[in-house]
Amino acid sequence: MSKTEQLSTKLKALSHPMALKIVTLLAKKGEDMYLNQIAKSLAINRALAKIHLKKLERGGIVKSRVVLVEGEALALRYYKLQDFDVHVSPEILKKEGKE
Repeated sequence: MSKTEQLSTKLKALSHPMALKIVTLLAKKGEDMYLNQIAKSLAINRALAKIHLKKLERGGIVKSRVVLVEGEALALRYYKLQDFDVHVSPEILKKEGKE
């Protein structure tokens, strides 16, 4: 994937206000959060949270891990904010166009 495609994927992941709220929540908490915790904290349903989290994960903004609960047939998916930055300027875009 080219740098331009990577940047596009990050920007798409961050383009919705709810996605930014999720990123802000994870940054404030500073710890892994389970899908239900994220949805409850933002007063949204799990399905909507999951949609945004999948996009954020594709964009390299968050990372998920599955935890199996012993003694139960239950797998919990936790999300953690990754270090990321987004830099866009005419100079950067001009440079990317040459590569």
